[in-house]
Amino acid sequence: MRPLHDAPAMPMPILKTERLLLRPFQLTDAPTVQRLAGDLEVASTTLTIPHPYEDGMAEDWIEPHGAFWAEKKALILAVTTDADGLVGTVGLRLRLEHLRAELVYWIGVPFWNRGYATESARAMMDFGFDSLGLNRIEGHYFTRNPASGRVMEKLGMTLEGVCRQYVLKEDEPEDLAVYAILLSEHISS
Repeated sequence: MRPLHDAPAMPMPILKTERLLLRPFQLTDAPTVQRLAGDLEVASTTLTIPHPYEDGMAEDWIEPHGAFWAEKKALILAVTTDADGLVGTVGLRLRLEHLRAELVYWIGVPFWNRGYATESARAMMDFGFDSLGLNRIEGHYFTRNPASGRVMEKLGMTLEGVCRQYVLKEDEPEDLAVYAILLSEHISS
């Protein structure tokens, strides 16, 4: 069997859940990405989202997604609903040579507390295990953002530890909690 990292490129998937459609981003999504990701409450809880989120940043973020997937580095999809359109993002940062990935996500503030993070992350996790053949999916979050930890717990992930002052956000050290789930622990939805 050919190793996953040597397999030919697949088109970016479209994933469906009971309430959500996870699809590739389009450049027309940029204004909504800028508005949602630019909210200080979203930006402050993620490592890589800047604040302020300036014009052009969303387009620069969206543009390489296809290449990331083709190069088997990452899968980043828009989280959408029929009623509201784009509400956030979910993705996997891939390390296929090690059969693992990092689960990443954010949901816009107007759509918090609706279960969208958990629902979209579960679909992405299922895809990672069932379609990509991953053995491990991990997630990281700032310990001051316990809502993200609750998402990971709902997904069946296990807390592996806390890396104290592991990263800098706005020049301030942040503690990072590490959760993970193995294929042997995963039950597809």
